[in-house]
Amino acid sequence: MREPFTKTARLLFCACAILAGCLGASGTEKDARDAANRFYDVYLKVRPSGVPDLKQQEQFRPILSPALADLLSGAASAEASYAKATKGESPPLVEGDLFTSLFEGAESYKVGACKIEKESAVCAVDLDYTDPRDKSKVVWQDRVYLVREDDKWLVDDLEFLGTWEFMHKGRLKDLLTQVIDEAKDVRAD
Repeated sequence: MREPFTKTARLLFCACAILAGCLGASGTEKDARDAANRFYDVYLKVRPSGVPDLKQQEQFRPILSPALADLLSGAASAEASYAKATKGESPPLVEGDLFTSLFEGAESYKVGACKIEKESAVCAVDLDYTDPRDKSKVVWQDRVYLVREDDKWLVDDLEFLGTWEFMHKGRLKDLLTQVIDEAKDVRAD
């Protein structure tokens, strides 16, 4: 009599294991949110202005997708080439904070809900900055895009949602590509 129960138990166990494996393949919202938190923790620690230099990029590299890491590296090289071509007489191609919508950057963050679709996720991020001159507080939201590679979530792009006239618009990858292209144009002249 125990044999049918054992077979049923084995089948149930196998079905649960398969289902858990399928659900785990795309990761959980908590995993995606944790990855976004790791990125912003490094961001607040490093606080880069403009395109991060190679030393700063090393701190970001473990939490970035290879595609985004390559674009950052290319943009840093482009900035160096641009500075050389203009003999340092022109400002850098990217001034201010590269990773948020606000020139001054953020002082704190809170990662909100993340929407997961297969091997990608997008998370809302609440950011704020307090102006030291008048103590006024600026609050805004950006988005962080993640991809799942080698069974872990990595930051793949950022979307700038701030409404300031003279700050980044659109997506980080597009901005980095623009920096690389602008530096090529200067070298070509």
